[in-house]
Amino acid sequence: MTVNAWIAIAGLPLALAACEKQPEGTPAVAVTPEPTATVVVPAPTVAVATPAPTRTTTVTTSPEPTACGAENLQNYLNLLPTSTAKDEIVRTLGHNRIRYVALQQEKAEASPTSNRVTAGIGVDGRIKEFSCG
Repeated sequence: MTVNAWIAIAGLPLALAACEKQPEGTPAVAVTPEPTATVVVPAPTVAVATPAPTRTTTVTTSPEPTACGAENLQNYLNLLPTSTAKDEIVRTLGHNRIRYVALQQEKAEASPTSNRVTAGIGVDGRIKEFSCG
């Protein structure tokens, strides 16, 4: 016989023992898994064209400044001229030179450069305009 044949015959009992069923209660031989490597491939990036930002400009115009301060009273339009509203108007103006007239009446001696405020009252009894004079 050749050497290879003797090695095969000698190794036969070992091979058969490995295939035998283990009796219960005998610990099984732990098989260690081969180490593996995880490869992370980054997702391709896609260039997205973003539109250039548009610039919007909001222009707020305030009424022309007047000698009497009527331009500061726009928040009081369409209010009833109650004592509370009149007190707030005086606080906003910083003076009490105010007169309340119905819009149907003639504005006597109205001067746009006057430092007195005229509050025009509409037919519904609410303040409709402020002007100097």
